[in-house]
Amino acid sequence: MANSNSEKGDNEKMFTYRSTSAPIRLDSSMLFAFPVPSLYTSAFSTSPLLNFHRSSSSEDSQEEPFHPTGFLRDMIDGLVKSEDSPKSLLTFHEQSHNVPEFTPMGIPFYNIPVTYTANDIYTQAFEMAKDQLGCRMLQRKLEEMNPYSIQTIFEQIKPHLPELMIDPFGNYLIQKLLEVCEEPIFSSTIDSVSKNLTSISLNQHGTRAVQKLIDLLANFQQYIPIIINSLIPDILILIKDVNGNHVIQRCVNSLKCPQNQFIFDIAGNHIVEIATDRHGCCVLQRCIHAASEKQKEELVEKIIEKAVELVQDAYGNYVVQYVIDLNSYSVNAKLAYIFMNSIQQLATQKFSSNVIEKCLQQNKEDVQQEMIAEIGKVENISKMIGNQYANYVVQRALTLARPLALEKMLALIRPKLEELKNSHFGKKIYMKLLRNYPVLID
Repeated sequence: MANSNSEKGDNEKMFTYRSTSAPIRLDSSMLFAFPVPSLYTSAFSTSPLLNFHRSSSSEDSQEEPFHPTGFLRDMIDGLVKSEDSPKSLLTFHEQSHNVPEFTPMGIPFYNIPVTYTANDIYTQAFEMAKDQLGCRMLQRKLEEMNPYSIQTIFEQIKPHLPELMIDPFGNYLIQKLLEVCEEPIFSSTIDSVSKNLTSISLNQHGTRAVQKLIDLLANFQQYIPIIINSLIPDILILIKDVNGNHVIQRCVNSLKCPQNQFIFDIAGNHIVEIATDRHGCCVLQRCIHAASEKQKEELVEKIIEKAVELVQDAYGNYVVQYVIDLNSYSVNAKLAYIFMNSIQQLATQKFSSNVIEKCLQQNKEDVQQEMIAEIGKVENISKMIGNQYANYVVQRALTLARPLALEKMLALIRPKLEELKNSHFGKKIYMKLLRNYPVLID
């Protein structure tokens, strides 16, 4: 399906630094909507904000380029790594829930004072993890791969792991922690969150953290059974959820057969319920794509059994089209013979008509001609040619028909031309038929 959307799925890069809203070249005095007290002059002189506190009185002073993309990163580097960082550095940073004020020059700023220092990493990690700047500082510290720092940060946030995994900022810290930690911390994290794995997965932020955890199970395979047992009771809920479905798709991709077999078992036993769901149909297509040959064969067989019901559904029809696009002639032939039993009913419906046309086009010639013969029956073609959906199936059949079958079909269409010509909808079909088959007016 096209949404796959994508999705969110779809949907899964690490946090990137945002650029601040300011011109590329700007006098430092414009960046503050208030006078900077002399109390902070010395602090700024040795801080990452050095270029922001320059005197604008000198006529000879030259403006220096302002680089918004790297500003926050440089400031965090200074706070985390510099021993000379001021102990109470007043900074202003953007958080998603704050509304900016504007200076007379129209430059936005966010009046949110924070006083994080390098020492706070070892005493206030939980509070910092839920703040944009603080979370970035902690991530930068984890990237240093210092075992003492990693352990110290983890011990502070360990009681709050489920809460942080669903936090807009905290989830990125958990992802980074999982990337850099050794087995004992990974094991402790699994123990802390396994009972809440479903609720975390259903959260728009938590789903990202759980997906990262599943990705890293490749390095800690002994914990795969714990994760599977945590997900199984609510797997149908997860499959059909806007956030949870991405966790299941990640399991399909990251866990190999037979570790991911539990998903295929559930999918096979609830094929209609999953295939006709907006998010479930994406999970089902992902399963087919990532399946072993045996898994694929079993799942496709389940889809074939329910094909007539699925093709008439807004989402289920995409699953059947996905199967047809696998271009297995034996599978496509099975579907063709199933559809032939109710060709008129399916061809005249919005969703199933697309599947019938695709099935006709993507079959071997002998199967195509059998479908065309069914379409060409007088009781079928007379009702299909003027239908807003089925006429496309008829037109496709005309392009694929052998000469004798084509002649027969055109003979059955000829008596319907006047009716098509005089109807608002059929007029376009009438003109197209005459353009492609002038013999109709002979």
